[in-house]
Amino acid sequence: MEELNAQKEVLVSLADCCTVLQGKNVDKKKTNEEAQGLPVIVGASDLVCGALSPKRWCSQPLSNPVYSEKGDILVSVVGTIGKMAVNTVGRAILSKHVCALRIREGISRQYLMAMVSRLILDAIPDPDGEALLGFQNKADVEMLKQIRFTLPPLIIQEWIVARLTSVTSMILAYKGKKEDYLSYTRIVELIEEERKEQRAHMRRMSEQLGRLADMLDNLPPNADTLQMIADARSAYSRLLKIQ
Repeated sequence: MEELNAQKEVLVSLADCCTVLQGKNVDKKKTNEEAQGLPVIVGASDLVCGALSPKRWCSQPLSNPVYSEKGDILVSVVGTIGKMAVNTVGRAILSKHVCALRIREGISRQYLMAMVSRLILDAIPDPDGEALLGFQNKADVEMLKQIRFTLPPLIIQEWIVARLTSVTSMILAYKGKKEDYLSYTRIVELIEEERKEQRAHMRRMSEQLGRLADMLDNLPPNADTLQMIADARSAYSRLLKIQ
């Protein structure tokens, strides 16, 4: 692979940019809520406002546990797929529902999070026409490792992140979410609120696209109609992945 710090953009896979760690199932009977032992990252509910907020701990021995370290990017890969946070706590035990991305030198954490949040849908197997609910909805971690994106030099990564932050601020202002002072936590909360609104909108769109594809099936089977059906089905399949 080309040097990641080269002064030109390169096409890379996620595995080129970071070590991707997936946890293991953790027996709930071995965990506690009294903060005894190491935190356990159970799932998306532990990723709050961009940071790790554990609710269970483990002080008992486990068989070959997988650990997340401080600074890792955490990504939910089961249920609420794509919810992300940064491990701000320190060493923690990973469950199978969460992956940790340990980035390599020369890569912006924020840039990588932006790329993963956009491309993680490509790591979800097609749902065969039916919405997957709860823990049925899973990202294929091996597929996740192979998702590809453009990696520019670090200074350009940071510039892109700054522009994305500016655009986010404009969207929030347009939505009327203006406050005299926005702390980091409040900005993340507002972005999460916006994300939930967009996900709800996407689910409504998926229902409409499903009905449209069914209607197109009844049209004469010429080339244009077949292409419209294929496009509608493809968009419908993709939107079904958004929970």
